[in-house]
Amino acid sequence: MGFKSHVGLTATAAVALSGGLLLAACGSSGTGHTAAPVAATTPTIAAATTAAPAGPTVGTKSDPKLGMILADSGGLTLYTLTNNGKPVDCTGACAAVWPPLKAPSGTPTGGSGVGALGVATLSDGTQVVTSGGLPLYRFTQDKDSGDAYGDGLTSFGGTWHVVKVGQASAAAPAAGGGSRY
Repeated sequence: MGFKSHVGLTATAAVALSGGLLLAACGSSGTGHTAAPVAATTPTIAAATTAAPAGPTVGTKSDPKLGMILADSGGLTLYTLTNNGKPVDCTGACAAVWPPLKAPSGTPTGGSGVGALGVATLSDGTQVVTSGGLPLYRFTQDKDSGDAYGDGLTSFGGTWHVVKVGQASAAAPAAGGGSRY
């Protein structure tokens, strides 16, 4: 899923609008007098220097008990929620305890060792980052990058697991890079 810039369209529209206003200013005043000629000028439009917004970044970290696991850009542990190997939708009260790694814009990027990332839509419409087709969540009890307190907990209809580097997913990603839970 790529980000398409509309800067060129906006600049073109601004030039057309400026030109239209310039022509309107040169029109007749309705009194029979002709407006004085106006020198044609091309408005200067500053080029956009803002890069396309980057999506969330997923990296890895080493945990003494769990090995190499996935973490968000702040170093917080990332988890999946499954029941019998199938993803469980975490919204409402669940998302208050296990906030999803949202993907509001851009494509999620992964650091060294991070497998296939994608984007899925939860039942409440939230766009979330996925790893191996499973939505990624954080745990509110994890306060810093050294925490991984949620691994193995059972709540909200499934079991929570950290995502280990190289771990095979329980669900295959949907065609087209997105899926709905």
